[in-house]
Amino acid sequence: MNLLLIRHAQSANNLLYAETGSSEGRHPDPPLTDLGHAQAAALAQFACSDATFGRVTHLYSSLMRRSVQTAAPLAQALGLPVQGLALAHEAGGIFGKDEAGERQALAGAAHADLLADNPALLWPPELDMQEPWAGGFEHYADDDRVLQQRAAALLRQLRGHHAPAGEAGETVALVTHGHFTQYLLREVTGHGSAYFRVFNTATTLLTLHGPETPAEWGPLVVWVNRFDHLAPEQVSV
Repeated sequence: MNLLLIRHAQSANNLLYAETGSSEGRHPDPPLTDLGHAQAAALAQFACSDATFGRVTHLYSSLMRRSVQTAAPLAQALGLPVQGLALAHEAGGIFGKDEAGERQALAGAAHADLLADNPALLWPPELDMQEPWAGGFEHYADDDRVLQQRAAALLRQLRGHHAPAGEAGETVALVTHGHFTQYLLREVTGHGSAYFRVFNTATTLLTLHGPETPAEWGPLVVWVNRFDHLAPEQVSV
């Protein structure tokens, strides 16, 4: 299986931090900014003529609003539905803070609400279509193994649904998040402390071998943080 990881476009929280250096006043589930929508449109336009995107057979997205919105023009460009993945959310999930500053779990959006952002979105079969998804809240500040375990579970889920890499292998794309991407890449590469810079809408291409591949053959990292679809003034962290 070839796995094309895509970080979501610039969100309102990304912009808040870029302007203030703080998360004070953050949105629990932020939408894209105007720049974010422009980045997502640029990626979709690029995908129309790019050979790698031309081989994508399945498009997945986290259920957070910024990812769902990023995937919308891409789905239209590729002519694919967007399968929501409950395991692909950002580290920590959706949360607010109480008066003491402690994180408190919040639910995400329901399918009907997210369809307004992306009419191509398919709801995960294990979730109730009439209810908001739980939001994925998780504690990881003192022990980030919860993130590594979720990354491993997500990769197992994708591998279980798609053919191994090779002549008949599939190429699947996943719109996910910057922090969680670190754990996906660490799980694939075995580098438990590496940090991989990924900009908004940047892509990372991996080839994950199948069970018949010799054990000494590691995964192929084709590229990390490719963002040549963006104009210089559109690049953001």
